[in-house]
Amino acid sequence: MARRPSRRDLLKALGLGAASVFAPRRLSGAKAADAETKPNFILIMADDLGYADVGCYGCKTIRTPHIDALAARGMRLTDYHSNGAVCSPTRAALLTGRYQQRSGIEGVVTAKGHRHTGLAPAETTFAEVLKSAGYVTGLFGKWHLGYRVEFNPVRQGFDEFRGYVSGNVDYHSHIDQVGEEDWWAGEKLTPEKGYSTDLISKHGEAFIERHRDRPFCLYLPHEAPHYPLQGRNDKADRSPGKPSRSGAAARTRPPPTRR
Repeated sequence: MARRPSRRDLLKALGLGAASVFAPRRLSGAKAADAETKPNFILIMADDLGYADVGCYGCKTIRTPHIDALAARGMRLTDYHSNGAVCSPTRAALLTGRYQQRSGIEGVVTAKGHRHTGLAPAETTFAEVLKSAGYVTGLFGKWHLGYRVEFNPVRQGFDEFRGYVSGNVDYHSHIDQVGEEDWWAGEKLTPEKGYSTDLISKHGEAFIERHRDRPFCLYLPHEAPHYPLQGRNDKADRSPGKPSRSGAAARTRPPPTRR
């Protein structure tokens, strides 16, 4: 009896099928002879940004020229819905293509109460699918799907990761809501000076430059405009051992125990 296709098989087939729809990558010299015609993927997420808060969807009070430019040169989806109302479930659904409840992430994975749980390594992410198809994969920014090393993005299909694993960090000190340092390079806690928005963009741009001659998938989940509300010239609000002045981690129903 023939083996029944697994979910991973189906995702892989869909991923490769979708790739053939896009324009091929253009490589020069010897690389062009061997390179497959695979598109690059760049997925940018703005955290807590409402569709009515950007100019291309009619907002008159907030200036968003760069987002508006992307919309003008591309496509606006006017009936597209997030799979959740809060951070962690939304990201679990986006990464796996499954209802968040099925991946065990029904609520926010908070810094204060849920450091023991996260997206199970057994789940299949789009990064794993594309990596199996020959892509190099990178994530720079917010993860929010588990604090422990076993939940780290590099164990979920991403070759490179720079950023933070909690719901938000101080934009300058990169301290999470309970006063712990939260800026990583892969699985290693690696403090880095700089404004989080600029760091995320810088690492994303560097990833593109490093891998411009091969198929890549870049996931760029920005912190902005999520709280704390801090500009480049503001002072840090948090320091090691000192939680946020604006309150502890969000109080939400904890994710259920996986069965």
